[in-house]
Amino acid sequence: MQGAALSAWVRPPALRPGDLVGVCAPAGPVDAAALDEGVAELEVLGFRVRRADGILDRRGFTAGPEPARRAALGGLFADDEVKGIFCARGGAGASSLLPHLDAEWFRARPKVFVGYSDITLLHLFLNRAGLVSFHGPMVAKDLAARAYDRPSLLWAVAGQGEPYRSDAEDLLSLRAGAAEGRLRGGCLSLLAAAAGTPWALDTKSEDTVLFVEDVDEPPYRIDRMLRQLRSSGALAGVRGIVFGDMKGCSPRLDADYTLEDVIREALEGLDVPVALGLSSGHSTGPNVTLPLGVRARLACSADAARFEILEPAVA
Repeated sequence: MQGAALSAWVRPPALRPGDLVGVCAPAGPVDAAALDEGVAELEVLGFRVRRADGILDRRGFTAGPEPARRAALGGLFADDEVKGIFCARGGAGASSLLPHLDAEWFRARPKVFVGYSDITLLHLFLNRAGLVSFHGPMVAKDLAARAYDRPSLLWAVAGQGEPYRSDAEDLLSLRAGAAEGRLRGGCLSLLAAAAGTPWALDTKSEDTVLFVEDVDEPPYRIDRMLRQLRSSGALAGVRGIVFGDMKGCSPRLDADYTLEDVIREALEGLDVPVALGLSSGHSTGPNVTLPLGVRARLACSADAARFEILEPAVA
């Protein structure tokens, strides 16, 4: 199924106080103490929590064998009592699940699904199936450390409060303009790795506002990955791009160029507004939750930029 060809995106039901949420580890192995801290924070938010079977398993660089991780993810989606799913962490390993997942099966079971980093691959899969998903804090990382933006999370997954809108000083404008479109994206290195696969980012049939972020990638790799996405056609429908904090991606202090220079050059000729500094994913500030698959707006002037979510993320 091609998400871009769907007539309508499906929003998951909103989470309510007292709902049961599941925690799974589709990718890398999980630290037990951090998991306990993050589960406690989910309970503070008003949810009951179920840990997926085998969540503390380890096999190489993953949280157990692929069939077990896939079964744990599918089991939470299949269980009607579980109303939402939070990933314990990212790492690596989600790509091994993708060839075995059925898009129609997941589309029939829409649920809140939250994570980032390697979980970007699962967002690509769910978004191509026309399902809204959530680029946001993970249990054994941001929730454990209380390093997340609570208002944006509760609005995104539960409809509480107001939709996220950046403050006046949050973003750096790199190219002026204004754009509206479907919010897509995630971790840049995973978006680039998916190019040429059945789960690649596909924006050609719908105006898109693209969010990209990463961590500890040298500037030459940022340049390479942006050019790879452009050359693959992944940016065909992109009308605006907002970058994350890009923590650890700047050049050495003695370099004669900046990360901003690298981004501008890699995107030269793509006449869309561009901004930098949205604190979601691998962020320096509290991790903002972004609903992927809903409409958003990016407006950049010569010296300011604003980003905002335009419609509800849950039903």
